[in-house]
Amino acid sequence: MKLKHGAATLVLGVQYGDEGKGKLVDVLAEQAELVCRVQGGNNAGHTIWVNGEKIVTQLLPSGILRENCEIGIGAGVVVDPFVLRDEIKKIKSQGYDITPERLHVDYRASVILPYHKNMDLKRELERSKNTTKIGTTGRGIGPTYASRAYREGPRIAEIASPENFKNWLKANPYLAEGLEGKLLDEFLETAELLRPYMKDLAMIANNRLSQGARVLLEGAQGAMLDVSFGTYPYVTSSNLVAGSCAGGLGIPPWKISSILGVIKAYSTRVGNGPYPAELSGPFADELRKRGHEFGTNTGRPRSVGWLDLVALRYLAKINGLTGLAIMKADVLAGIEHIGLITNYNDKRTNKEMNGYPMTQNAWDNVEPVIEFMDGWENVAVGSNLNKNYKAFVKKIEEFIDVPSAYISTGAERSEGIWLA
Repeated sequence: MKLKHGAATLVLGVQYGDEGKGKLVDVLAEQAELVCRVQGGNNAGHTIWVNGEKIVTQLLPSGILRENCEIGIGAGVVVDPFVLRDEIKKIKSQGYDITPERLHVDYRASVILPYHKNMDLKRELERSKNTTKIGTTGRGIGPTYASRAYREGPRIAEIASPENFKNWLKANPYLAEGLEGKLLDEFLETAELLRPYMKDLAMIANNRLSQGARVLLEGAQGAMLDVSFGTYPYVTSSNLVAGSCAGGLGIPPWKISSILGVIKAYSTRVGNGPYPAELSGPFADELRKRGHEFGTNTGRPRSVGWLDLVALRYLAKINGLTGLAIMKADVLAGIEHIGLITNYNDKRTNKEMNGYPMTQNAWDNVEPVIEFMDGWENVAVGSNLNKNYKAFVKKIEEFIDVPSAYISTGAERSEGIWLA
């Protein structure tokens, strides 16, 4: 796939996150001049394998591993300054160059404070008492977005100056909870350390596009966790669908020329909430082990299941996908039959469900209809896809009416086939 000059390509997840977006962005970033994160925070992690070395990022876009491009953290992201500081230090120690000329953090990105993390944990504890626990990472993401909506939480612009930040805390004293004494001093020192990276990223991105640059937008998590279109209320706290991503950076939507939806050949979910595809027992344990399905940030074991074509078809339309990237089919190699969810029945009526589930109760009553296809011993030999895997891909394409653009054949950045 060739990135277009003067245009943006969006890479986003179409499941519950953890689809392999980091690898795809890393591969495409070889062509890009600017790669940007546009929403979420350090509740999302990307894992990239380069020559046997595992590289994990939380806030920094996957483009950080390609020295030919600049990288950005957009206004739609929420930033924990301590996490960003430590991540910059860690990635530098692994031999990758990060300078103020390369990294741009938008002034308008909201700041995660200790107050927000404490509030996140308190609210989750309250939910657990009445069985409505969400499964949050406890990183303070939701409360920070809430502070933004209340117009009380500080942004990067407010912490750029110690005086401005202290005045902000005086005006909103509850935000100072847990940020006193030595921790406040460390926070101010960290803000000063990050100050050279603070920019008007929206204008930088628009200028680069006007100059003919190729821009990559890196989505976080997956559309099934979108706060508006996901399995509400068991979702994240930001909009993840394509229509919101341009705004998370600050570029016109029409500048996005391609929208690549990333999926696994099976599915996974972390945290609570509806999951019609879920498998259990020894086979699920084996699949989890094969795919190393444990949270990048949290280490929590992921629930695993078959690929849900019903949800994928719905979200393909919501996101306007122009191409599909299918990851981790190699994990399924050697399994005799591979399942695909092709319909939802309603447990209450024992009939086909009328429409897409819109409520928690509707999701709880989904009975998945599963169609099995012959498995494969290997994904491909060279650039030739295995016959059975090719039939699997064709089934997906026809069901959701989106062509495949990329097939991953292994964990390494070099292991993949472009089809378009």
